[in-house]
Amino acid sequence: MSKRLAGAVGRLLERRVSRRGALSRAALAGTAFAVAPVRYLLRPGTAWAVIRPGNCSSGLCLDGYTAFCCEIEHGRNTCPKDTYIAGWWKCTSYTGGGLCHRAGVRYYIDCNRIPGHIFPGGCQCARGDCARRRIDCNHFRYGQCNTQIVGTTEVVCRLVICQNPASLPGWSCNGTEMTDDNTCTHEARCLKGLAVEPPESGGA
Repeated sequence: MSKRLAGAVGRLLERRVSRRGALSRAALAGTAFAVAPVRYLLRPGTAWAVIRPGNCSSGLCLDGYTAFCCEIEHGRNTCPKDTYIAGWWKCTSYTGGGLCHRAGVRYYIDCNRIPGHIFPGGCQCARGDCARRRIDCNHFRYGQCNTQIVGTTEVVCRLVICQNPASLPGWSCNGTEMTDDNTCTHEARCLKGLAVEPPESGGA
């Protein structure tokens, strides 16, 4: 029985790996199978869905910060479904070449999980990659936005805009300023080339 099961698992992993065509992905599939074999074999999806920060020995997924929304929203600088804009902070000295490079400042907006809703997969590395920051892990809220929503939930991901969120109609943010210049060096490939103007709805 165990021999047949091992053979079946081997053939399944071999088919999945050949479709992806990379040895690094084979290692990832093996990790996913080791961490959650039943989920990986029986549920739809890929190995990416089960890689948690605790499964990583190194990488940005362990640095304590949250991933950018564009990394999980197909390049869009918007909040995902079942999240809301919960707060913001400012990077006062941005010198990078990505979004807001002309302004020299960035505003980071937290998209938190809506209370009572579930974000698919829960706490995990963005796109199942230990080299990317985490999503839906940090239970935290700055709290300057949408104060009618009570409580604190996990920050799913972060937006980046180039003007004060308190000045944007429809965002429901107040002007209480927080700063974290440690985040001025945070980048993602999907932030480069994005339009400076934020979506009118605040991405929610």
